Amino acid sequence: MAQEEFMEKFRTCFVGDDLDTSMQLMDEGAVWTFMATGETFKGREQIRGAAERAMAGRVHTEALHMEVKNFFASDDMEGIEYLHRATVPEDATITGSPPAGTEVAVPICITMRIKNGKICAFNEYMDLATLGGAKKTLFTQS
Repeated sequence: MAQEEFMEKFRTCFVGDDLDTSMQLMDEGAVWTFMATGETFKGREQIRGAAERAMAGRVHTEALHMEVKNFFASDDMEGIEYLHRATVPEDATITGSPPAGTEVAVPICITMRIKNGKICAFNEYMDLATLGGAKKTLFTQS
């Protein structure tokens, strides 16, 4: 898959909450590191579990969704900068979430290392102050 095609496929499935397609783009040994807390998820199974918890921790609507601000790439790296707008659900699964019904707008940047047409490293950067302060973990279940 050509780099431009890969970028577009990732952007479309990521912004569209298409976890199955996103997982197809991950290398079996991929590592997702949530840089703000140091949480690390290794391999598709752990990454899928963390992504499912993250996705269950917010509700998107037509007005509140991921807004891509910038998309960039080099030969083996890709990145996406976006504003993640959502509402916190009643049964939020993200540790320390604001109260249910709260609208959040969190600036996030993700960098990805691509090898052999698959994502092998996925680093997510965000300012936890936008969610009410520093937290030790967001996705790891206690």
